[in-house]
Amino acid sequence: MTRTKDTKRIGILVSLIFVFITWIFPEILLTEEKGRITTLFLVRHAEKVSDGSADPDLTAAGTERADELAYILGHVDLDAIYSTPYSRTKQTILPTAKQKSLEVKIYNPGDPDFLRMVLRHHAGGTVLIVGHSNTIPGLANELIGRPDFSDLDDGTYDNLFIASVPADGKTVILRMRFGARTPGTR
Repeated sequence: MTRTKDTKRIGILVSLIFVFITWIFPEILLTEEKGRITTLFLVRHAEKVSDGSADPDLTAAGTERADELAYILGHVDLDAIYSTPYSRTKQTILPTAKQKSLEVKIYNPGDPDFLRMVLRHHAGGTVLIVGHSNTIPGLANELIGRPDFSDLDDGTYDNLFIASVPADGKTVILRMRFGARTPGTR
C-alpha cells in the first residue's frame, strides 16, 4: 500500500509534537522521576460496515485507516494499547498492536475509573486508546476537566487526539486528522 503525502506529513508531525512537548516542558529531561508526563493517543474506531448489527467489522476504508494509524505511530514507543470489546475497535488497532508486539487490553467504556487507572498504571508512559464517537471526546474532556469536545459525528473517523498529561500540571490536547479525510470536513 502506498502512503499519501498527508499520512507522511502526519507521521513527521507526531514526531515533532514530542520534540515540542519536551521544549515546552524542559524539566522532563532534568528529572529522574518517572511519571512526569504521560502521553495518550485517543482515536475513534475506523469506518465500520453498516449492516445493522451491534458489532460490525471494519470496511475496506476502515482497514486502510487502521493501517495508516499503525504507520503514523510507527516511531512512537507505546507502553500499552486499550480497546473496547467490539470488533471495530479491536480491528482498528490490530495493525498497531502487531507492529508493536503488544497485547490489546480490553476496557469497559462505561467504567468511570478507567482513565484514572490508565494514568496510574502507565505514569510517564505512552498509551493508545481506541473507542467510539461518544467515548473518545468524553475521555479528552475528562483529561482537561471541562466539556470542550463534543461527540463526533457518526460518519467522522479521521480524528486523533494526542494528550500530554503532566503529573503536576495542566493537560494539553492536540486534535488532528489522519488518513482519508472525512467528507464535509476541512
